[in-house]
Amino acid sequence: MSLEDKVQDKESGGFIKKAAKLGWKLGMAAATTALSVPLVGTLGVAVGGAFAAGGLIANLARGKSFYESFSKSLTTYSAVNAVIYPMVWLGDATFPLIQNYDLAGKIARGIYASTLYNAAFVGTFNAASHLVDNYLNPIGITKTIKKDFFRDWLQIGLLFSPFYYMAANNTAGISMYHALTGYKTAPTFAVGAVPVGFAHSYLNPINGKKH
Repeated sequence: MSLEDKVQDKESGGFIKKAAKLGWKLGMAAATTALSVPLVGTLGVAVGGAFAAGGLIANLARGKSFYESFSKSLTTYSAVNAVIYPMVWLGDATFPLIQNYDLAGKIARGIYASTLYNAAFVGTFNAASHLVDNYLNPIGITKTIKKDFFRDWLQIGLLFSPFYYMAANNTAGISMYHALTGYKTAPTFAVGAVPVGFAHSYLNPINGKKH
């Protein structure tokens, strides 16, 4: 094989590997959607899609390749859909334990949502992301959960705190105006997911350092 043939063969192998990885992740996106829709309706699609879109835009803005950015967005979408039902269940079970008939109670719910509840989300999201990225192989999942956990918990907790506060205090949707359809109600978490997904991904680009 000539040098040119070797180079072309390497490029072909790399393309096939990337295509196979995207095919796997597209399949996981479809599978996790099928899992979440019967349980929470379109909430997982809306929130997962919003997080993925925000992250995709941020990574492209940071100069990452479309392949890297799209691959990461598929992981994000699938991971959110995988954990959305347990997180909804956890919220329904724990938010009412904190009485919110006055401002102090409402603030307490918001603090709980931004701290302990947020820790549960970050941990389960990281675990689901590991399984998506590693073809459902659990080896190394503990390391993945721990990696940058405090950073992600702090950033997402702070960035998402207004939406955590609203959701914890029974504001499930936010009315938004669209020029063609008028006012529509969007899930609170989905509204927050776009800017939070963008900001978190921009601050922490794929295979890059924060600036």
